[in-house]
Order: sequence, then structure tokens, then C-alpha cells
Amino acid sequence: MSWVITTKTKPIIKPISISYNKLCYDDIDSIVLIEIQNSHNPWSKNQLVESILNLNNLCYSISINNQIIGFLLAMPTIDTADILNISINKDYQGKGYGKKLLHFLIKELKDRMIRQLILEVRVSNQAAISFYLKHSFEKISLRKNYYMINSKHPNQKEDGIIMRLKF
Repeated sequence: MSWVITTKTKPIIKPISISYNKLCYDDIDSIVLIEIQNSHNPWSKNQLVESILNLNNLCYSISINNQIIGFLLAMPTIDTADILNISINKDYQGKGYGKKLLHFLIKELKDRMIRQLILEVRVSNQAAISFYLKHSFEKISLRKNYYMINSKHPNQKEDGIIMRLKF
């Protein structure tokens, strides 16, 4: 005769700590890896460093348990800000972290009395376009032949869509 004993246990839930931090030079290696992972034509390390070190720019990371999983670079002006770059580690995409980072930026902009956010996106980047439309951005213009398709073929260009969010 055999006995089967079953016990009910609660699943172990590890709490996660989400934080938003101002980017600094020490974060560059994490940022470069995320950028390379997500872009066919990634920003160079120097471009990212210049943006982070520009004191006028708003440069933030989103971290889980002190590990950077995404970043956002924005350039504010008097009453408008431009998103220069936003990227989330592929392992964390589709889980709401891009939305959280965008909403963090919007709160920062509202605190600065900025009421409009502008960005440009490649027409081929349908995932990004869908993300922005889902978050109430509107398409306002088209820039013909704005983006280089890749560095190996500098004469091949693709259009960019200009999108805006008013808040």
C-alpha cells in the first residue's frame, strides 16, 4: 500500500523594485547593449555619451532590482520636448516598462510646464508606431528620406513619421 501526501503551498513571490534614475556616464555600457540589441542602425557609444552628458537633456533609466532594463533620452525646449531615443531590453518588452518610462517622462515634463512631446520614428518601425498610437500620440507629418536604412548603404533612405502628444 502506498500513500500520497499532498500539501498546498503558496507560491514564492519575489518582490521587484522598479526605479527611475538620471543616466550618468557609468551607465553607458548597459545603455549601449540595449541600443545594439534593439536597433538595426544603433546610435554609437559617442552619440549616447554626448546625449547623456548634455546637461540640457533629460536622460533616464528604468531599472529592476538595480539592473538597467531601459532608457530614455529627451531634449526639452521652452514648451516642447523631443524624445531622442527610447529603448527597453528585449527580455522586458511587452510588459509595460516602456509605458512606465514614458509616463515618468511626461510627469517630469508637466512639472517643467512643458505640454507637448514630439518624436520621429522610422516608417518601418511598426512596433514603435503602434506603441505611440496606443499612448495617444498622433501622426502630424512625414519626413521624406529622413533615415539612412543602414550604414553599408548610405544612399538608401526611408521616411520618418513625426508624432506628437499634447498633454
